[in-house]
Amino acid sequence: MSAQPGADERRIRSILQQRGVGPDAIPPKPTTRPRDWLDDILDSPAPKPAVQPVAKTPPPHAPEPRQPAVPPARRAPAPRQTRTAAPIGFQHSPRQSLLDAWDRTSPRTRWLAHHTTAAAAGWPLGIVDWATDTAAWYAAGHWTASSAWVLYGLGLCTLSLYRRSRTWAWPVAWAAAIPTSSVVVGLLLYGTGA
Repeated sequence: MSAQPGADERRIRSILQQRGVGPDAIPPKPTTRPRDWLDDILDSPAPKPAVQPVAKTPPPHAPEPRQPAVPPARRAPAPRQTRTAAPIGFQHSPRQSLLDAWDRTSPRTRWLAHHTTAAAAGWPLGIVDWATDTAAWYAAGHWTASSAWVLYGLGLCTLSLYRRSRTWAWPVAWAAAIPTSSVVVGLLLYGTGA
């Protein structure tokens, strides 16, 4: 047995090298693709937009120039103002979870939702109607009756519970806000005569 490759082995090795197969293969030269119509479009410069004359209007915050007084019958109607884009706070947000939306809600809106739902829960319990009737009772002149002093004490206890519970878990804080919010709504309804 000889260590030298035979003629067949050398021929097969050269064929494999030409075809790019095997450890001794010569890497093929990269081929470029021929240019086509898309290359012509992408290489051409973009057309310049036609320049349109811009009407000179004063900025919205600048005072309008003084115009000579014209009788009202001859004055042309004022041009209608177009609506601008919605403010940033009113644009649609990308998809988000309910908790993310609640975190991005302003504190005033959260406070309003908290107390509105608490007052709505107090309505079927009768707290709103009781507060309206109590306001009418006080308006009739019972400011110093013994029952009035008991109501003053109940009101102070309710307010202190509400103030104390604001840092507790939200269901407990919301439940403690039911009497306070309901009484406020009841007092406001007494003022309207409802």
